[in-house]
Amino acid sequence: MKVYVNYPNSKFSIHHNPFPLCEEVCKKRKPGQRHIRIDTDSASTELQRFANKEHTFGSNAESNDMWLDIEFKDADREMSVLNCVHQLIGKRYARLGRVEPTIHC
Repeated sequence: MKVYVNYPNSKFSIHHNPFPLCEEVCKKRKPGQRHIRIDTDSASTELQRFANKEHTFGSNAESNDMWLDIEFKDADREMSVLNCVHQLIGKRYARLGRVEPTIHC
């Protein structure tokens, strides 16, 4: 699952079929964009980084969005991890905390 997180526009957009099927994924890719991979090996480290507020958002091009690559081969677990990330981000960025993740594809 890929999840596009946008700060100024307050969005969590879930993509289950990102490549090459989804045009939105291709449109939102830009050079130097942040990609955070969360899988079995990196989950505890990345969740701790979100809890420690190491991943920040701002209103400039370098920090206004990111892609989360959540890969567990289990849709329920992936959604559980996304919900945890959403709560952690929402504690610091109320605007993102108020928006519910939506499924795009």
